[in-house]
Amino acid sequence: MNSRFHGVTSLLLESLAVVIGFTAVWQADKVAGVIYTILILAAVPVILYSYCSKCEVRLTGCRHVIPGQITRLLPSRKNEHYGVRDYVGLMLPAAVLVAFPQPWLLENMLLLILFWACLAGGLVQILLKVCKGCGNSKCLMCHLRN
Repeated sequence: MNSRFHGVTSLLLESLAVVIGFTAVWQADKVAGVIYTILILAAVPVILYSYCSKCEVRLTGCRHVIPGQITRLLPSRKNEHYGVRDYVGLMLPAAVLVAFPQPWLLENMLLLILFWACLAGGLVQILLKVCKGCGNSKCLMCHLRN
């Protein structure tokens, strides 16, 4: 299977994890569900701007496909090596999306297992299939795998 298949399915798995987290939060606390929705809506553009918009192959060879297309709508950035701010802009919003629903997921073992299975499945695909052979030479993962 090609890496675009894994790019899209990994993105779907990561998104499904967030939906599962949202479901756990919303079922237990509507106010917290609204807060998580706002966090999701804020985190996604920050991640795309901080990380994806600097990718040198985002317009022609994005293996996740959709983020590369979405970055066309964002302010352009130079394709240069990622800095601390770029990694913080990726990791901090991602950590919030993962950490916020944990108290509610802990109350529902099935959703907790599904959340982490989807998250892990997406990350494994990214590390083993999507990153392998990616043309973004500025990405830290590119340097770690070569």
